Amino acid sequence: MGIMTTTQKRDAAVSMRFRDDDLGIIDRGAELNGLSRTEFVRRAALRDAQLAILNETIVRMAPDAFAEFAAAIDAPAAPASARMQRRLSRKAPWDKRSE
Repeated sequence: MGIMTTTQKRDAAVSMRFRDDDLGIIDRGAELNGLSRTEFVRRAALRDAQLAILNETIVRMAPDAFAEFAAAIDAPAAPASARMQRRLSRKAPWDKRSE
């Protein structure tokens, strides 16, 4: 009996249709990121798929851990530090006007 080898198909082709204006945006985004159109679309599809999965993931925890979590959320916020107060009082760069 000879040695059995299995080959695993690594890639699958996906065919999609895009409007010209959508394709222009995709191409520009790919170019700005130094990626091919295929790699850019692959990454974007994976990112959105992972986000969809994460948004539907159920988090399970013990009742005592949940009670602690709920108490932390319901508790009043700690006062902001002096450093944070200074940062929050700064004007945003886009609000500054040249005079």
